[in-house]
Amino acid sequence: MHEPVDVLIVDDDEDDFVLARELIADIETSDYRVRWVQSYQDAVHALLTAAPDVCLLDYRLEARTGIDLLREVRGLGCDVPIIFLTGQTERELDVEAMHAGADDFLIKGSFTTRELERAIRYAIERAATGAAQRRLTEELRLMQVQAQRSSQAKSTFLANMSHEFRTPLNAILGYSDMLIDQARAGEFEQIEDDLNRIRNAGHHLLALVTDILDLSRIEAGRLSLAPERYQLGELLREVVDAVAPLIHRNGNRFVYAPADELGEMVADATRTRQILFNLLSNAGKFTRKGVVSLAVVRRAARLSDFNHHAGDQPIEGVECVEFVVADSGIGMTPKQMERLFEPFSQVDDTGGRRFGGSGLGLAISRRLARAMGGELRARSEIGRGSSFRLSLPSDSTAAARWRGLTPERQFAAGERGQLPIVFVLGPTDAFGRQLRDQLADVQLDIVVEADLRRGVKLARALGPSLLVVELNVGAPATLVTLGQLAREPSLQEAGILVYLVDEQAQFGCLLVNDGIVSAPLQALQLQRIVERLSPGTAQPLHLWSNSAGLLQEASEMIRHTRRIAAPAGGAVVDPSELHLVHLAAPGASWGLAAARVDDRARGPAVVLVAPHDPRAVPPSFAAEMRALVEQTGIPRQELAREVGAALMAKMRHD
Repeated sequence: MHEPVDVLIVDDDEDDFVLARELIADIETSDYRVRWVQSYQDAVHALLTAAPDVCLLDYRLEARTGIDLLREVRGLGCDVPIIFLTGQTERELDVEAMHAGADDFLIKGSFTTRELERAIRYAIERAATGAAQRRLTEELRLMQVQAQRSSQAKSTFLANMSHEFRTPLNAILGYSDMLIDQARAGEFEQIEDDLNRIRNAGHHLLALVTDILDLSRIEAGRLSLAPERYQLGELLREVVDAVAPLIHRNGNRFVYAPADELGEMVADATRTRQILFNLLSNAGKFTRKGVVSLAVVRRAARLSDFNHHAGDQPIEGVECVEFVVADSGIGMTPKQMERLFEPFSQVDDTGGRRFGGSGLGLAISRRLARAMGGELRARSEIGRGSSFRLSLPSDSTAAARWRGLTPERQFAAGERGQLPIVFVLGPTDAFGRQLRDQLADVQLDIVVEADLRRGVKLARALGPSLLVVELNVGAPATLVTLGQLAREPSLQEAGILVYLVDEQAQFGCLLVNDGIVSAPLQALQLQRIVERLSPGTAQPLHLWSNSAGLLQEASEMIRHTRRIAAPAGGAVVDPSELHLVHLAAPGASWGLAAARVDDRARGPAVVLVAPHDPRAVPPSFAAEMRALVEQTGIPRQELAREVGAALMAKMRHD
């Protein structure tokens, strides 16, 4: 048995509604369930939150028009089929309605029951076909992007590899021909030099193949290390002796002052030597008539040595060996630095490159450093040179002591074989992409979405570990989206970070919170948050809110779970505090600003309350949130760092 067709009639005239309802009642081919709304705002709410199968929309809605409504709901992602109704016959109005997103156009008083049934049926079928076509288009677009990326990566790889392989192969073939000619002529004096050139070209080819195999093993998770105990000073002498001729080749001066006693090190000596050789040879290659230096120190280790997202807490019983390779060469731009450690990425990627290389060395070096429990970082300034800092534990077998705090181990999904998902949702994707680039070396799957309406559905499908949601002063719909996410049952276990930005998203602030709920409140959701923040029922609870109605509602809901504290002045022992900040009520900016300056170790728990109904967003929302940004906002770059740090802390805690 088919479900009834849900028809929403939007008309401010009750007589017109009754006529339309009677015409629908006369249709015998299907069952219909009719709903009616009169106001503009009620229509927006109904179309966005309780979407019907089809909507009959009147042209006149008090002071607004159906055209305005069409444009607004279509802009918010509403794809409900809409049939426009009007008493006017102007062709211009017909065309304008179609351009605004109407699926059909009927003139009041002139259409029959059969014509109405046909219009409804055709509109629903067209909407279903359009939705299927949009899904297919999105899938094709995704496939196209993936194909383009694959093709581009393949082209880049082939271009780089063909250049790198061709050079030593030409040398091998050329010198081989020369040796054949010399042997035939009986000239053997130059054979030793030519043989050395052939051997060097062969070693070059072997190094390229080794790099490619190393990268494939690392990315496939099949890299094996062979830790051994060795004297660090002896390994450094071997590296310096091997690389010094390469550095001097470009007229450079090599500075290396070994420390008196560097002691022993437990690590894979071959891989350590490989990293240092790569860093020093790169420095010599990109520096001409300058200075290349190597400095090595041994000191007590800190968490930040091996994970730049961690703090400076010391690691008891672990020493860090820090190698710093610096040069006065060509340096790099910020754009080049962003892709420095990507495979097949090169500083000079133009067609007429002056510097050779496959672009694999630094990518492999960082992966090897991390595999041994360390980290490789870089700093550079265009025209002023670069420096690379390699931090390795003196004993790589002790890496388990701090590996639980590194992004790779902390966020790995283990048995599931998948990375945790962080879902970033905002009206534009610029901030989300900036955040994703900033955390590019962290083992997280960061998904960025700019379509607010589609974002709620996508979040439900992905089931992310953490939601990062933008509240935009110029887009009140972002507040509604936050409320919808908080109300979604499948996302109740996910953490939520919220940041607030101005209209241009150039300044903003992170909103301190210990939980998000939606208004109207849901008793079970609020009770779970209260129990999570302060388990047990023995301790009384102080409630505060910028909304008196919300405060009363929350008090009634919590009363059966927690004892509400006595009013100020009562004899209460060790009370806890909970601040419910209603983002759509006056005074929200004061509550949010106060939460930022409180000592979070001792201050009250802060729960943000967001409406999931567009009608609940007051006109004062923009002005109040703008004042908060002006008071506490920071530039976007700093905000990205703050949100990134909060994201990392949240993922570790959860």
